[in-house]
Amino acid sequence: MQSIWGPVSQFGLMDALDIVIVTLVFYKLLQVIRGTRAVQLLKGIFVILILTGISNLFDLRALKWLLDKTLTIGLFAIPVVFQPELRRALESLGRGQFFGRTMLLRFDRTEDERQAVTEISKACSILSKNKIGALLVIERETGLSEYIESGISIEGIVSQELLTNIFIPNTPLHDGAVLIRKNRVVAAGCFLPLSDNPILDK
Repeated sequence: MQSIWGPVSQFGLMDALDIVIVTLVFYKLLQVIRGTRAVQLLKGIFVILILTGISNLFDLRALKWLLDKTLTIGLFAIPVVFQPELRRALESLGRGQFFGRTMLLRFDRTEDERQAVTEISKACSILSKNKIGALLVIERETGLSEYIESGISIEGIVSQELLTNIFIPNTPLHDGAVLIRKNRVVAAGCFLPLSDNPILDK
């Protein structure tokens, strides 16, 4: 009995504080990568780890060798793949916002999404009739936070008036893309990455 409770009896206040701090850091890191492409990459890493556990359990040597090599390469690739998220985390830490409060906007998915689609359709119709080009990006499962940061923050409810006004030629927000998250115009004048396809029609 003494051997079982020995480690527990040595658990002190500093150990509890250590666990709380580590938990808080991991929670804030998850908040930083939420809404970015890193979420999908993390899911892929978890799948590889699960497959590694299965290969160890059933002694699948070929699969284990392949996954070990994949994880080894992945450790070197993580800083490159997660570069935007790491930069955001370090910038938040430098500005003292890493442990700040995250504001969550209330959103009724069914009704608000329907309304947003209707407003976008009306705006596109008006822009088309006036032969005005517009670049609209709607965020779905893959987060676009790194592109949102390249533009001008708006945080306005999606409406045909707002969208058509943004894309009026020779206005400050005309150039670049508008990014829409749920039922809100999050930012305008955003820069999007160019295609890597070398045979793309100019």
